[in-house]
Amino acid sequence: MVGGGDTLTAGLLGGLTGCPVERLTPCQAVAAAQEGRWYRAVVVENFEPRDRRSLSGCAAARWALSQRTQVTVVALDDQEGRRLAAELPGRVYAYSDGRPQADLTAKNVRLRADRLEFEALTDGGLTRVRVPLGDRPRLYDHLAALAGALAVGMPLERAARLLEQRE
Repeated sequence: MVGGGDTLTAGLLGGLTGCPVERLTPCQAVAAAQEGRWYRAVVVENFEPRDRRSLSGCAAARWALSQRTQVTVVALDDQEGRRLAAELPGRVYAYSDGRPQADLTAKNVRLRADRLEFEALTDGGLTRVRVPLGDRPRLYDHLAALAGALAVGMPLERAARLLEQRE
């Protein structure tokens, strides 16, 4: 898990898969790649706002780790995620809030008084996901965790049910 910090994704992903999740800053991720560490999947949180005139730390880490993993999970709602997906076809699992070319797409996103709801759409199915709202809506955290679980082979329906039970 590579990201900038204030997200729920790593905890959600670990709970969904039961696999250990290593949280890395972009600098730690580049160092891990240089050390030759291998990962089953790398989930890169590239959904935080940033200066679009330069390459983000997450983008640099993603490129470094893309050779050290079976699959890299990225958001297509970010230009760097789209670029990586185009460069590494077949080795990227993409998620999005509405882009139909993603492997996992959120549709019909709704905020209710006490929960966040969306339909998770993949090539293999469509299922409704309902998660507690928490301190603020966290659609991308939930999408990233769900995409990470799906990228390592978990069925959509099972991952969605586990995600609902996590919080």
